[in-house]
Amino acid sequence: MRTQPIRALATLAATLTISTTALLSGAADTHAAAPPALESLVDTAVTGYLKDDRIPGAAVTVVSGGKPVLTKGYGVADVRTRAPVDAERTGFFLGSLAKLFTAQSASRLVAAGAIDPTADIGDHLREAAVPDTHPGSPVTLDHLLTHTAGFDSDLVGRNKASAEDVEPLAEGLTSRRPPRVRAPGQIAAYDNYGYALAGQLVADVAGQDFPAYVETRILRPLGMTHSTFAQPQPPRIARDLARGYRPDGASGWTEAKGQYGAWSPAGPGAVSTAGDMGRWLTDQLIADSPANRLMQQVHYRQDPRLPGLGYGYEEWRSGGRTGWFKDGDIPGFHSTLLLLPAHDLGVFVVFNGDGTDGRAALDGRHLIDRIVDHLVPPRPATPEGPRPSADPALATYTGSYRAARVSRSSLMAVEGLVGAVTVDKDGDTGLRTTGLSVDPAQGEQRWIALGEGLFRERGDTGATLAFTGDGLLVSSATPATAYEKLTWRQSPALHTALLGSGLAVAALGAIAYPATAAVRRLRPRSPHPAGARAARAAAAVTGLLAVAFAASLAAVVADANAMMEAVPLGSPMLTAVTGLGTALVVTPLGVAAGAVTAWQRGWWSRTARALFTLTALGCLTLASMVLLYHLVTPPLTWISG
Repeated sequence: MRTQPIRALATLAATLTISTTALLSGAADTHAAAPPALESLVDTAVTGYLKDDRIPGAAVTVVSGGKPVLTKGYGVADVRTRAPVDAERTGFFLGSLAKLFTAQSASRLVAAGAIDPTADIGDHLREAAVPDTHPGSPVTLDHLLTHTAGFDSDLVGRNKASAEDVEPLAEGLTSRRPPRVRAPGQIAAYDNYGYALAGQLVADVAGQDFPAYVETRILRPLGMTHSTFAQPQPPRIARDLARGYRPDGASGWTEAKGQYGAWSPAGPGAVSTAGDMGRWLTDQLIADSPANRLMQQVHYRQDPRLPGLGYGYEEWRSGGRTGWFKDGDIPGFHSTLLLLPAHDLGVFVVFNGDGTDGRAALDGRHLIDRIVDHLVPPRPATPEGPRPSADPALATYTGSYRAARVSRSSLMAVEGLVGAVTVDKDGDTGLRTTGLSVDPAQGEQRWIALGEGLFRERGDTGATLAFTGDGLLVSSATPATAYEKLTWRQSPALHTALLGSGLAVAALGAIAYPATAAVRRLRPRSPHPAGARAARAAAAVTGLLAVAFAASLAAVVADANAMMEAVPLGSPMLTAVTGLGTALVVTPLGVAAGAVTAWQRGWWSRTARALFTLTALGCLTLASMVLLYHLVTPPLTWISG
């Protein structure tokens, strides 16, 4: 796409010197003033986000003309001490923005000729190994940095509450290595393990551990003195570290845990400040280094018509402007970064709170959009480009789709049950989708056909999606994850119905069979055989387990912010879910055996036998769904894997 220069940006870059650092309370600036209109826009937006979405603090950096033009802190870094956010000193956990530093480290080694990005990484790895699951299709560094290596996703229990509990990177890569579920280079599927493995590759080739490499080759040369990948952090950084929070009750906060972990090249443990990130952005914009060029070029596109993937970055397009985007989420912290090299502009935003309903991640995106629109106004829509066109294959695109990143081997498979995308026809020239937007509050999106499987969102949002010949849905909003079309047997709607009906039948058994037994005791009759009583007892136990399982699962998913911590960190309630799920795989076998034996031995009346058989089928259906979505303790996951 064409880009549109803006004179105001050049004027600002020529007249401004260093950025400001101030507090939400309005403390005096220590440096030259930021552009008044820009500062006013950011102040108004951020104070609104903090108030409306109940976020303790934030920091923002805007870089232009080879230097920061705005660097500012807002709110508090710690709700207990009320320590204000200092944009130069307050450290925030970066989450997945750490992947940019991993990509930069690897790109430096590629540029130096130390690594061939298209060669088997097994040629260089010493401390970790990749199984040869797909002979003749080795994993390469290029695959790792473009989320196409083919590893499954499993973050359950990967993080730690304390830095002192973190195991070495190599140990973390081998102790819980996810399986390779597809050949590399086929599908983009957001991959934390792949980036952690890239960090180990850097360490093995460079001959020093990954945090030390980043410190000596990137952070220190750029003057990023308040940034680190070390766990624990050096004392000078640890004492200024922000704490992350999620809303609790009407006005309080709960401190979030789980920001540490062995896979630091993918996100856990990485810390930086807004001021340091301004230095990093400046380097990305002005340093014409081979490593930066490698990062800022497309290395993989799922569809040639849509944004692709650089090294670490996702390609960004909006309103005739192009750039490179990355965001990061870790319990209690949410960061967003955008680089527009053609306009010499970079923006970094970070919050130390999840926000109400997890709004902080979206707030960062919205703020960056507002800043970019202010400094580089979008190009007005023109008649250029694809025009609306009938697509004869429209009906073939409808159905259910699942993000390729959804796990096939861990508890995270549940994401496929609750996070599926549905596609339906919208008249003769369009489609309707649900579940595709990055904003959960936006339920439905409508798309107009442009021909050959390409669609543009109605309403001039600029969003596009495409359907490929191999059954994939690709969205311009999420270049790092494609969506795979599901068969009717894989339908989340069908599985939800089966899970719900199984729970209902089992729960009814928990009421009906104990009640039946009580009535029999009140009306003396000849006792049933011991086997018959055991079969009904198994049904009652299964029903009670089903009720407890449903209640535990509901408690885990009721608070999305708390669930974001519970999954990577682990929690007693999550353990209860998998423990009860494991029991629900076992006890239905006793119910099923009782149903078979009842017909063989003539227990009860025909009606009672038929009802018990229906109960057994319901319990087995429940067990099959529990296994399918890996809602069991890890030793049982191999059954359905």
